Amino acid sequence: MYLRSFVVLLITLYTSRIALQALGIEDYGIYNVVGGVVAMFSMLSTTMSGASQRFITYALGQNDEVHLKKVFNTSLLIHIILGLIIVVLLEIFGLWFLYNKLNIPAERLGVAFWVFQFSVATLFVNIISLPYNATIIAHEHMVAFAYISILEASLKLGAVLLLLVILVDKLLLYAAIMFCIALLLRFIYSIYCYRRFQEARHLAFHIERDIFKEMFAFAGWDLIGNASLVLRNQGIDILLNIFFGVTVNAAKGICNQVQRAVSQFVTGFQTAVYPQITKSIAQNDFYRAHSLINNGSRFSFFLLCFFAVPIIIATPQLLSLWLVEVPKYTVIFVRWTMVYMLCDTLSRFLIHGILAYGKIRNYQLVVGSTKLLALPLAYIWLSHGGSPIVGIWVNIFLEMIAMCLLLNFNRKYNGLSWTNYLKKVVLRCWIIFATIILFVILTKTLISGNIFLLLFVGVICAVLLISFVGMSAHERTIIHEKIKTYINRKSN
Repeated sequence: MYLRSFVVLLITLYTSRIALQALGIEDYGIYNVVGGVVAMFSMLSTTMSGASQRFITYALGQNDEVHLKKVFNTSLLIHIILGLIIVVLLEIFGLWFLYNKLNIPAERLGVAFWVFQFSVATLFVNIISLPYNATIIAHEHMVAFAYISILEASLKLGAVLLLLVILVDKLLLYAAIMFCIALLLRFIYSIYCYRRFQEARHLAFHIERDIFKEMFAFAGWDLIGNASLVLRNQGIDILLNIFFGVTVNAAKGICNQVQRAVSQFVTGFQTAVYPQITKSIAQNDFYRAHSLINNGSRFSFFLLCFFAVPIIIATPQLLSLWLVEVPKYTVIFVRWTMVYMLCDTLSRFLIHGILAYGKIRNYQLVVGSTKLLALPLAYIWLSHGGSPIVGIWVNIFLEMIAMCLLLNFNRKYNGLSWTNYLKKVVLRCWIIFATIILFVILTKTLISGNIFLLLFVGVICAVLLISFVGMSAHERTIIHEKIKTYINRKSN
Protein backbone atom coordinates (compact mmCIF):
# COMPACT_ATOMS: atom_id res chain seq x y z
CA MET A 1 0.00 0.00 0.00
CA TYR A 2 2.87 2.41 0.71
CA LEU A 3 4.52 1.59 -2.59
CA ARG A 4 1.18 2.27 -4.22
CA SER A 5 0.83 5.55 -2.31
CA PHE A 6 4.27 6.79 -3.35
CA VAL A 7 3.76 5.90 -7.03
CA VAL A 8 0.25 7.38 -7.07
CA LEU A 9 1.55 10.56 -5.39
CA LEU A 10 4.19 11.13 -8.07
CA ILE A 11 1.82 10.30 -10.94
CA THR A 12 -1.03 12.42 -9.55
CA LEU A 13 1.12 15.50 -9.01
CA TYR A 14 2.63 15.26 -12.49
CA THR A 15 -0.81 14.60 -13.99
CA SER A 16 -2.15 17.78 -12.39
CA ARG A 17 0.72 19.79 -13.82
CA ILE A 18 0.14 18.50 -17.36
CA ALA A 19 -3.65 18.85 -17.06
CA LEU A 20 -3.35 22.50 -16.02
CA GLN A 21 -0.83 23.12 -18.79
CA ALA A 22 -2.93 21.38 -21.47
CA LEU A 23 -6.34 22.72 -20.46
CA GLY A 24 -5.37 26.18 -19.25
CA ILE A 25 -6.57 27.84 -16.04
CA GLU A 26 -10.08 28.60 -17.34
CA ASP A 27 -10.93 25.11 -18.68
CA TYR A 28 -9.27 23.44 -15.68
CA GLY A 29 -11.49 25.54 -13.41
CA ILE A 30 -14.58 24.62 -15.48
CA TYR A 31 -13.78 20.90 -15.20
CA ASN A 32 -13.42 21.15 -11.42
CA VAL A 33 -16.57 23.15 -10.80
CA VAL A 34 -18.73 21.01 -13.15
CA GLY A 35 -17.31 17.90 -11.50
CA GLY A 36 -18.18 19.47 -8.17
CA VAL A 37 -21.86 19.70 -9.14
CA VAL A 38 -21.88 16.01 -10.08
CA ALA A 39 -20.00 15.06 -6.92
CA MET A 40 -22.64 16.75 -4.76
CA PHE A 41 -25.07 14.03 -5.81
CA SER A 42 -22.52 11.29 -5.16
CA MET A 43 -23.18 11.51 -1.41
CA LEU A 44 -26.01 9.01 -1.92
CA SER A 45 -23.66 6.44 -3.42
CA THR A 46 -20.95 7.17 -0.84
CA THR A 47 -23.51 6.46 1.87
CA MET A 48 -24.39 3.05 0.43
CA SER A 49 -20.70 2.27 -0.13
CA GLY A 50 -20.00 2.79 3.57
CA ALA A 51 -22.97 0.59 4.47
CA SER A 52 -21.82 -2.15 2.07
CA GLN A 53 -18.27 -2.17 3.43
CA ARG A 54 -19.47 -2.27 7.02
CA PHE A 55 -21.92 -5.15 6.50
CA ILE A 56 -19.58 -7.19 4.29
CA THR A 57 -16.74 -6.84 6.80
CA TYR A 58 -19.06 -7.60 9.73
CA ALA A 59 -20.27 -10.79 8.02
CA LEU A 60 -16.65 -11.83 7.46
CA GLY A 61 -15.91 -11.22 11.14
CA GLN A 62 -18.79 -13.55 12.06
CA ASN A 63 -17.62 -16.21 9.53
CA ASP A 64 -21.11 -16.45 8.00
CA GLU A 65 -20.61 -17.30 4.30
CA VAL A 66 -24.32 -17.64 3.46
CA HIS A 67 -25.12 -14.25 4.95
CA LEU A 68 -22.05 -12.76 3.23
CA LYS A 69 -23.32 -13.84 -0.20
CA LYS A 70 -26.73 -12.33 0.51
CA VAL A 71 -25.14 -9.05 1.68
CA PHE A 72 -22.96 -8.73 -1.43
CA ASN A 73 -25.79 -9.52 -3.83
CA THR A 74 -28.19 -7.11 -2.14
CA SER A 75 -25.51 -4.42 -2.05
CA LEU A 76 -24.78 -4.71 -5.77
CA LEU A 77 -28.45 -4.49 -6.77
CA ILE A 78 -29.00 -1.52 -4.47
CA HIS A 79 -26.05 0.30 -6.06
CA ILE A 80 -27.38 -0.28 -9.57
CA ILE A 81 -30.82 1.07 -8.63
CA LEU A 82 -29.29 3.97 -6.70
CA GLY A 83 -26.99 4.83 -9.62
CA LEU A 84 -29.96 5.11 -11.98
CA ILE A 85 -31.82 7.35 -9.51
CA ILE A 86 -28.80 9.64 -9.18
CA VAL A 87 -28.45 9.91 -12.98
CA VAL A 88 -32.10 11.04 -13.24
CA LEU A 89 -31.66 13.59 -10.44
CA LEU A 90 -28.51 14.98 -12.05
CA GLU A 91 -30.16 15.34 -15.45
CA ILE A 92 -33.00 17.31 -13.87
CA PHE A 93 -31.47 19.40 -11.13
CA GLY A 94 -27.78 19.30 -12.05
CA LEU A 95 -28.33 20.70 -15.53
CA TRP A 96 -30.55 23.46 -14.14
CA PHE A 97 -27.80 24.41 -11.70
CA LEU A 98 -25.20 24.32 -14.47
CA TYR A 99 -27.08 26.77 -16.69
CA ASN A 100 -28.57 29.04 -14.04
CA LYS A 101 -26.15 29.26 -11.13
CA LEU A 102 -22.56 28.52 -12.16
CA ASN A 103 -20.26 31.28 -13.33
CA ILE A 104 -19.04 29.82 -16.66
CA PRO A 105 -18.06 31.88 -19.74
CA ALA A 106 -20.90 31.83 -22.30
CA GLU A 107 -18.70 30.52 -25.11
CA ARG A 108 -17.80 27.43 -23.04
CA LEU A 109 -21.32 26.50 -21.89
CA GLY A 110 -21.79 24.02 -24.75
CA VAL A 111 -18.60 22.17 -23.86
CA ALA A 112 -19.48 22.37 -20.16
CA PHE A 113 -22.76 20.54 -20.97
CA TRP A 114 -20.89 17.58 -22.49
CA VAL A 115 -18.33 17.59 -19.66
CA PHE A 116 -21.33 17.33 -17.34
CA GLN A 117 -22.75 14.36 -19.28
CA PHE A 118 -19.46 12.47 -19.24
CA SER A 119 -19.05 13.23 -15.53
CA VAL A 120 -22.52 11.80 -14.85
CA ALA A 121 -21.70 8.64 -16.82
CA THR A 122 -18.39 8.29 -14.96
CA LEU A 123 -20.18 8.65 -11.63
CA PHE A 124 -22.67 5.90 -12.55
CA VAL A 125 -19.88 3.49 -13.49
CA ASN A 126 -18.05 4.27 -10.24
CA ILE A 127 -21.22 3.69 -8.21
CA ILE A 128 -21.80 0.17 -9.51
CA SER A 129 -18.12 -0.64 -8.82
CA LEU A 130 -18.34 0.24 -5.12
CA PRO A 131 -19.50 -3.17 -3.78
CA TYR A 132 -16.50 -4.78 -5.48
CA ASN A 133 -14.12 -2.23 -3.93
CA ALA A 134 -15.72 -2.84 -0.53
CA THR A 135 -15.28 -6.60 -0.91
CA ILE A 136 -11.57 -6.30 -1.76
CA ILE A 137 -10.98 -4.09 1.30
CA ALA A 138 -13.08 -6.32 3.59
CA HIS A 139 -11.02 -9.35 2.57
CA GLU A 140 -7.88 -7.22 3.08
CA HIS A 141 -6.48 -7.95 -0.39
CA MET A 142 -4.56 -4.68 -0.25
CA VAL A 143 -1.97 -5.65 -2.86
CA ALA A 144 -4.64 -5.97 -5.56
CA PHE A 145 -6.20 -2.72 -4.42
CA ALA A 146 -2.81 -1.04 -4.65
CA TYR A 147 -2.03 -2.34 -8.14
CA ILE A 148 -5.41 -1.27 -9.52
CA SER A 149 -4.94 2.19 -7.98
CA ILE A 150 -1.53 2.50 -9.65
CA LEU A 151 -3.08 1.45 -12.96
CA GLU A 152 -5.80 4.08 -12.54
CA ALA A 153 -3.28 6.85 -11.85
CA SER A 154 -1.13 5.74 -14.82
CA LEU A 155 -4.11 5.76 -17.18
CA LYS A 156 -5.04 9.26 -16.06
CA LEU A 157 -1.47 10.41 -16.68
CA GLY A 158 -1.64 8.92 -20.18
CA ALA A 159 -4.89 10.80 -20.75
CA VAL A 160 -3.41 14.21 -19.98
CA LEU A 161 -0.28 13.48 -22.04
CA LEU A 162 -2.60 12.71 -24.96
CA LEU A 163 -4.12 16.18 -24.56
CA LEU A 164 -0.77 17.72 -25.49
CA VAL A 165 -0.74 16.15 -28.96
CA ILE A 166 -4.43 15.92 -29.96
CA LEU A 167 -5.81 18.99 -31.75
CA VAL A 168 -9.44 18.87 -30.63
CA ASP A 169 -11.32 20.49 -27.77
CA LYS A 170 -9.10 19.32 -24.92
CA LEU A 171 -11.64 19.78 -22.15
CA LEU A 172 -14.23 17.63 -23.92
CA LEU A 173 -11.65 14.95 -24.76
CA TYR A 174 -10.39 14.87 -21.18
CA ALA A 175 -13.89 14.25 -19.80
CA ALA A 176 -14.51 11.49 -22.37
CA ILE A 177 -11.25 9.70 -21.53
CA MET A 178 -12.01 9.85 -17.79
CA PHE A 179 -15.25 8.01 -18.52
CA CYS A 180 -13.45 5.32 -20.52
CA ILE A 181 -10.93 4.81 -17.71
CA ALA A 182 -13.74 4.40 -15.16
CA LEU A 183 -15.40 1.81 -17.42
CA LEU A 184 -12.18 -0.19 -17.79
CA LEU A 185 -11.51 -0.20 -14.04
CA ARG A 186 -15.06 -1.32 -13.35
CA PHE A 187 -14.46 -4.49 -15.43
CA ILE A 188 -11.10 -5.12 -13.75
CA TYR A 189 -12.64 -4.95 -10.25
CA SER A 190 -15.49 -7.25 -11.33
CA ILE A 191 -13.19 -9.87 -12.86
CA TYR A 192 -10.84 -9.87 -9.85
CA CYS A 193 -13.67 -10.32 -7.36
CA TYR A 194 -15.30 -13.03 -9.49
CA ARG A 195 -12.10 -15.06 -9.50
CA ARG A 196 -11.16 -14.55 -5.86
CA PHE A 197 -14.33 -14.36 -3.75
CA GLN A 198 -17.21 -16.84 -3.60
CA GLU A 199 -19.82 -14.20 -2.79
CA ALA A 200 -19.12 -12.39 -6.08
CA ARG A 201 -19.67 -15.45 -8.29
CA HIS A 202 -23.33 -16.27 -7.84
CA LEU A 203 -25.41 -13.17 -8.49
CA ALA A 204 -29.20 -13.20 -8.47
CA PHE A 205 -31.65 -10.43 -9.24
CA HIS A 206 -33.22 -10.73 -5.83
CA ILE A 207 -32.95 -8.41 -2.85
CA GLU A 208 -33.09 -9.89 0.64
CA ARG A 209 -35.70 -7.76 2.43
CA ASP A 210 -34.23 -8.01 5.92
CA ILE A 211 -30.72 -7.12 4.72
CA PHE A 212 -32.14 -4.39 2.50
CA LYS A 213 -33.96 -2.78 5.44
CA GLU A 214 -30.94 -3.05 7.71
CA MET A 215 -28.54 -1.60 5.15
CA PHE A 216 -30.88 1.22 4.19
CA ALA A 217 -31.52 2.11 7.84
CA PHE A 218 -27.75 2.32 8.35
CA ALA A 219 -27.24 4.23 5.08
CA GLY A 220 -30.13 6.59 5.75
CA TRP A 221 -28.49 7.93 8.88
CA ASP A 222 -25.04 7.82 7.30
CA LEU A 223 -26.37 10.09 4.55
CA ILE A 224 -26.19 13.08 6.89
CA GLY A 225 -22.45 12.62 7.39
CA ASN A 226 -21.79 12.15 3.70
CA ALA A 227 -23.94 15.15 2.84
CA SER A 228 -21.85 17.29 5.17
CA LEU A 229 -18.65 15.95 3.57
CA VAL A 230 -19.84 16.82 0.06
CA LEU A 231 -21.10 20.26 1.08
CA ARG A 232 -17.82 21.02 2.82
CA ASN A 233 -15.89 20.21 -0.34
CA GLN A 234 -17.85 20.57 -3.57
CA GLY A 235 -20.41 22.95 -2.02
CA ILE A 236 -17.75 25.42 -0.95
CA ASP A 237 -16.01 25.06 -4.34
CA ILE A 238 -19.28 26.14 -5.97
CA LEU A 239 -19.53 29.10 -3.58
CA LEU A 240 -16.01 30.13 -4.60
CA ASN A 241 -17.12 29.97 -8.24
CA ILE A 242 -20.14 32.17 -7.55
CA PHE A 243 -18.15 34.78 -5.63
CA PHE A 244 -14.77 34.70 -7.42
CA GLY A 245 -15.10 32.86 -10.77
CA VAL A 246 -13.26 29.94 -12.39
CA THR A 247 -9.74 31.28 -11.67
CA VAL A 248 -10.14 30.61 -7.94
CA ASN A 249 -11.66 27.22 -8.82
CA ALA A 250 -8.46 26.41 -10.68
CA ALA A 251 -6.43 27.22 -7.53
CA LYS A 252 -8.79 25.14 -5.40
CA GLY A 253 -8.60 22.33 -7.97
CA ILE A 254 -4.81 22.25 -7.66
CA CYS A 255 -5.18 22.25 -3.88
CA ASN A 256 -7.63 19.35 -4.08
CA GLN A 257 -5.13 17.40 -6.19
CA VAL A 258 -2.41 17.95 -3.57
CA GLN A 259 -4.82 16.88 -0.83
CA ARG A 260 -5.81 13.68 -2.63
CA ALA A 261 -2.20 12.83 -3.45
CA VAL A 262 -0.88 13.36 0.09
CA SER A 263 -3.85 11.61 1.70
CA GLN A 264 -2.94 8.43 -0.21
CA PHE A 265 -0.18 7.76 2.31
CA VAL A 266 -2.55 8.05 5.26
CA THR A 267 -5.67 6.45 3.77
CA GLY A 268 -3.60 3.45 2.70
CA PHE A 269 -2.70 2.83 6.34
CA GLN A 270 -6.25 3.58 7.53
CA THR A 271 -7.87 1.33 4.92
CA ALA A 272 -5.72 -1.56 6.12
CA VAL A 273 -6.78 -1.02 9.76
CA TYR A 274 -10.53 -0.36 9.31
CA PRO A 275 -11.54 -4.01 8.68
CA GLN A 276 -9.66 -5.06 11.83
CA ILE A 277 -11.66 -2.59 13.95
CA THR A 278 -14.96 -3.84 12.50
CA LYS A 279 -14.02 -7.50 13.01
CA SER A 280 -12.84 -6.82 16.58
CA ILE A 281 -16.15 -5.16 17.46
CA ALA A 282 -18.08 -7.98 15.72
CA GLN A 283 -16.22 -10.39 18.05
CA ASN A 284 -16.82 -8.12 21.12
CA ASP A 285 -13.05 -7.59 21.51
CA PHE A 286 -13.33 -3.95 22.59
CA TYR A 287 -9.86 -3.81 24.14
CA ARG A 288 -8.27 -4.51 20.76
CA ALA A 289 -10.67 -2.09 19.04
CA HIS A 290 -9.66 0.69 21.44
CA SER A 291 -5.98 -0.02 20.84
CA LEU A 292 -6.49 0.12 17.07
CA ILE A 293 -8.40 3.41 17.31
CA ASN A 294 -5.84 5.11 19.57
CA ASN A 295 -2.71 3.89 17.82
CA GLY A 296 -4.24 4.22 14.37
CA SER A 297 -5.12 7.87 15.00
CA ARG A 298 -1.68 8.66 16.40
CA PHE A 299 0.31 7.02 13.62
CA SER A 300 -1.97 8.48 10.94
CA PHE A 301 -1.12 11.93 12.27
CA PHE A 302 2.61 11.16 12.33
CA LEU A 303 2.56 9.77 8.78
CA LEU A 304 0.77 12.87 7.56
CA CYS A 305 3.28 15.11 9.36
CA PHE A 306 6.14 13.75 7.23
CA PHE A 307 4.39 15.20 4.16
CA ALA A 308 2.47 18.14 5.60
CA VAL A 309 5.46 19.80 7.28
CA PRO A 310 7.71 19.95 4.17
CA ILE A 311 4.78 21.09 2.03
CA ILE A 312 3.87 23.88 4.48
CA ILE A 313 7.50 25.01 4.64
CA ALA A 314 8.19 25.00 0.90
CA THR A 315 4.75 25.54 -0.67
CA PRO A 316 5.77 28.37 -3.08
CA GLN A 317 8.93 26.56 -4.22
CA LEU A 318 7.16 23.21 -4.68
CA LEU A 319 4.30 24.75 -6.65
CA SER A 320 6.68 26.71 -8.88
CA LEU A 321 8.68 23.54 -9.52
CA TRP A 322 5.54 21.50 -10.14
CA LEU A 323 3.37 23.87 -12.21
CA VAL A 324 4.07 25.96 -15.27
CA GLU A 325 1.71 28.67 -13.98
CA VAL A 326 0.59 28.88 -10.34
CA PRO A 327 -2.96 30.27 -9.97
CA LYS A 328 -3.56 32.98 -7.40
CA TYR A 329 -4.44 31.80 -3.87
CA THR A 330 -2.96 28.33 -4.49
CA VAL A 331 -0.16 28.72 -1.91
CA ILE A 332 -2.44 29.72 0.97
CA PHE A 333 -5.02 27.09 -0.04
CA VAL A 334 -2.42 24.32 0.10
CA ARG A 335 -0.91 25.39 3.43
CA TRP A 336 -4.22 25.63 5.29
CA THR A 337 -5.44 22.41 3.69
CA MET A 338 -2.49 20.58 5.27
CA VAL A 339 -3.61 21.88 8.69
CA TYR A 340 -7.18 20.79 7.98
CA MET A 341 -5.99 17.31 6.97
CA LEU A 342 -4.14 16.96 10.27
CA CYS A 343 -7.34 17.83 12.14
CA ASP A 344 -9.41 15.47 10.03
CA THR A 345 -7.09 12.49 10.41
CA LEU A 346 -7.56 12.49 14.20
CA SER A 347 -11.28 11.88 13.69
CA ARG A 348 -11.13 9.10 11.09
CA PHE A 349 -10.75 6.14 13.45
CA LEU A 350 -13.25 7.64 15.90
CA ILE A 351 -15.82 7.72 13.10
CA HIS A 352 -15.06 4.15 12.10
CA GLY A 353 -15.40 2.97 15.69
CA ILE A 354 -18.99 4.20 15.69
CA LEU A 355 -19.76 2.88 12.20
CA ALA A 356 -18.38 -0.55 13.09
CA TYR A 357 -20.59 -0.68 16.19
CA GLY A 358 -23.62 0.06 14.00
CA LYS A 359 -25.57 2.55 16.14
CA ILE A 360 -25.13 5.70 14.10
CA ARG A 361 -28.45 7.57 14.31
CA ASN A 362 -27.60 9.94 17.16
CA TYR A 363 -24.00 10.30 16.01
CA GLN A 364 -25.06 11.39 12.52
CA LEU A 365 -27.76 13.73 13.77
CA VAL A 366 -25.35 15.54 16.07
CA VAL A 367 -21.97 15.33 14.33
CA GLY A 368 -23.34 15.41 10.78
CA SER A 369 -25.51 18.44 11.53
CA THR A 370 -22.54 20.21 13.10
CA LYS A 371 -20.42 19.71 9.98
CA LEU A 372 -23.32 20.80 7.75
CA LEU A 373 -22.89 24.27 9.25
CA ALA A 374 -19.79 24.70 7.06
CA LEU A 375 -21.74 25.82 4.00
CA PRO A 376 -23.98 28.49 5.59
CA LEU A 377 -21.11 29.83 7.69
CA ALA A 378 -18.86 30.09 4.62
CA TYR A 379 -21.65 31.74 2.62
CA ILE A 380 -22.27 34.36 5.32
CA TRP A 381 -18.56 35.14 5.59
CA LEU A 382 -18.04 35.31 1.82
CA SER A 383 -21.13 37.47 1.31
CA HIS A 384 -19.55 40.02 3.68
CA GLY A 385 -16.37 40.21 1.64
CA GLY A 386 -14.45 37.33 3.20
CA SER A 387 -11.30 35.80 1.70
CA PRO A 388 -11.58 32.62 -0.44
CA ILE A 389 -9.65 30.80 2.28
CA VAL A 390 -12.62 31.11 4.64
CA GLY A 391 -14.04 27.74 3.60
CA ILE A 392 -11.00 25.89 4.96
CA TRP A 393 -10.97 27.94 8.17
CA VAL A 394 -14.62 27.07 8.83
CA ASN A 395 -13.90 23.39 8.22
CA ILE A 396 -10.98 23.39 10.68
CA PHE A 397 -13.13 25.00 13.38
CA LEU A 398 -16.02 22.57 12.88
CA GLU A 399 -13.67 19.57 12.70
CA MET A 400 -12.36 20.33 16.18
CA ILE A 401 -15.89 20.53 17.58
CA ALA A 402 -16.87 17.32 15.79
CA MET A 403 -13.91 15.42 17.25
CA CYS A 404 -15.07 16.21 20.79
CA LEU A 405 -18.56 14.97 19.92
CA LEU A 406 -17.11 11.80 18.37
CA LEU A 407 -15.16 11.06 21.53
CA ASN A 408 -18.34 11.26 23.57
CA PHE A 409 -20.18 8.81 21.28
CA ASN A 410 -17.25 6.35 21.31
CA ARG A 411 -17.21 6.49 25.11
CA LYS A 412 -20.94 5.77 25.19
CA TYR A 413 -21.05 2.96 22.59
CA ASN A 414 -17.80 1.05 22.98
CA GLY A 415 -16.27 2.36 26.20
CA LEU A 416 -13.36 4.32 24.69
CA SER A 417 -11.70 6.60 27.26
CA TRP A 418 -11.97 10.16 25.94
CA THR A 419 -9.51 11.55 28.51
CA ASN A 420 -6.90 8.96 27.49
CA TYR A 421 -7.47 9.79 23.80
CA LEU A 422 -7.14 13.54 24.38
CA LYS A 423 -3.95 13.23 26.45
CA LYS A 424 -2.11 10.44 24.64
CA VAL A 425 -3.26 11.13 21.09
CA VAL A 426 -4.62 14.64 20.45
CA LEU A 427 -2.46 16.67 22.83
CA ARG A 428 0.70 14.72 22.05
CA CYS A 429 0.21 15.03 18.29
CA TRP A 430 -0.46 18.77 18.24
CA ILE A 431 2.43 19.54 20.61
CA ILE A 432 4.78 17.71 18.25
CA PHE A 433 3.44 19.53 15.18
CA ALA A 434 3.54 22.96 16.86
CA THR A 435 7.11 22.34 18.09
CA ILE A 436 8.29 21.40 14.58
CA ILE A 437 6.79 24.57 13.08
CA LEU A 438 8.26 26.67 15.93
CA PHE A 439 11.77 25.31 15.28
CA VAL A 440 11.40 26.08 11.57
CA ILE A 441 10.25 29.66 12.31
CA LEU A 442 13.13 30.21 14.75
CA THR A 443 15.62 28.86 12.21
CA LYS A 444 14.27 31.20 9.54
CA THR A 445 14.30 34.20 11.92
CA LEU A 446 17.64 33.64 13.68
CA ILE A 447 19.80 31.74 11.20
CA SER A 448 18.71 31.66 7.55
CA GLY A 449 15.67 31.50 5.30
CA ASN A 450 17.35 29.03 2.95
CA ILE A 451 14.63 26.58 1.93
CA PHE A 452 16.89 23.53 2.06
CA LEU A 453 18.00 24.38 5.60
CA LEU A 454 14.38 24.88 6.68
CA LEU A 455 13.34 21.55 5.16
CA PHE A 456 16.26 19.80 6.85
CA VAL A 457 15.34 21.29 10.24
CA GLY A 458 11.67 20.40 9.76
CA VAL A 459 12.31 16.78 8.80
CA ILE A 460 14.94 16.18 11.52
CA CYS A 461 12.67 17.69 14.17
CA ALA A 462 9.78 15.54 12.96
CA VAL A 463 11.85 12.35 13.14
CA LEU A 464 13.26 13.10 16.61
CA LEU A 465 10.03 14.34 18.18
CA ILE A 466 7.88 11.54 16.75
CA SER A 467 10.45 8.93 17.82
CA PHE A 468 11.06 10.13 21.38
CA VAL A 469 7.82 11.97 22.24
CA GLY A 470 5.22 10.47 19.95
CA MET A 471 6.11 6.79 20.48
CA SER A 472 6.59 4.62 23.52
CA ALA A 473 9.82 2.73 24.23
CA HIS A 474 8.07 -0.51 23.26
CA GLU A 475 7.03 0.92 19.90
CA ARG A 476 10.56 2.18 19.23
CA THR A 477 11.89 -1.30 19.98
CA ILE A 478 9.42 -2.89 17.56
CA ILE A 479 10.37 -0.49 14.76
CA HIS A 480 14.08 -0.98 15.46
CA GLU A 481 13.66 -4.78 15.23
CA LYS A 482 11.67 -4.48 12.00
CA ILE A 483 14.35 -2.32 10.40
CA LYS A 484 17.11 -4.63 11.63
CA THR A 485 15.29 -7.70 10.21
CA TYR A 486 14.72 -5.95 6.88
CA ILE A 487 18.41 -4.96 6.57
CA ASN A 488 19.60 -8.45 7.45
CA ARG A 489 17.26 -10.00 4.91
CA LYS A 490 18.46 -7.68 2.18
CA SER A 491 22.13 -8.18 3.01
CA ASN A 492 21.72 -11.96 2.81
